[in-house]
Amino acid sequence: MCPPTRKQQLQRRTLMKRLFMALLLLLMTTTTAKADLTFGVIPLEDKEVMIQKFTALAQYLGSQLGETVTLKIGNDYNEIESGLSAGNIQIAYVGPSGAVKVNQENPAVFPLVKVVKGGSPFYKSYIIAKKDSPLNSPADLKGKVFAFGDKGSTSSYLVPKYILATNGVSLDDLKDSKLTGSHSNVLKAVLDGSADAGGLKESLAVKNEDKVKFLEISKPIPNFPICANVKALGKEKAKKIQAVLVAMPEKAKEITAISKKYDKFDKASIADYQIIAAIMKKQ
Repeated sequence: MCPPTRKQQLQRRTLMKRLFMALLLLLMTTTTAKADLTFGVIPLEDKEVMIQKFTALAQYLGSQLGETVTLKIGNDYNEIESGLSAGNIQIAYVGPSGAVKVNQENPAVFPLVKVVKGGSPFYKSYIIAKKDSPLNSPADLKGKVFAFGDKGSTSSYLVPKYILATNGVSLDDLKDSKLTGSHSNVLKAVLDGSADAGGLKESLAVKNEDKVKFLEISKPIPNFPICANVKALGKEKAKKIQAVLVAMPEKAKEITAISKKYDKFDKASIADYQIIAAIMKKQ
């Protein structure tokens, strides 16, 4: 058998190069199609509780989008907000103040949807004290210990701090202020007596109204959004995720797993959160 000519050798090399490039392109396409979408969630409560609440929604999104959606519960609010701003986390359930903060850092991040609860896209912040506490008003908190959640929280930090200020109580007027890290930790601190009062989201306050008293309830706050880094996702994919969430049936099990009082998701924009931006500016 005659050895291949130089021309035949060149033809074979060219063919092998083409096959290699085609295989590489196929691998890249497959990898892109199966790339994870990371869904971040701020730790409103203990991490185990948050996993239980949001796993079903992450799985639903994955089934509708045809890709794996990885759920990431933050160790703190900043971890999720920073990841969303950087694009390492593409979508995230954050607090209203978190949505404003990240949008100010990176305008490519903005709300896709917001929660509707009990027919309303709003919720409230509560200043609570133990049921048998002699305290009756936020104005009574001078010289007392106050428990906040995470510094990035709207209803357990930003709004409670604002309520204290409007009642003539600054942080310097308190004996101490504790950053407990979550709403559930605020409740624990008030109930075990390590704090005289604290700031809490509406659902947890109402759930425990047999154990706590309400010193003040805030005005309506725009409800929790799911935000997207549109630069990281691409506009079309962001629109698709928004459409999937808005189209979910009212009281779908994936929604009520987060809260039994949640009804559905409505379209949202950063303009919905300007009242929060105004409060942040004052502080």
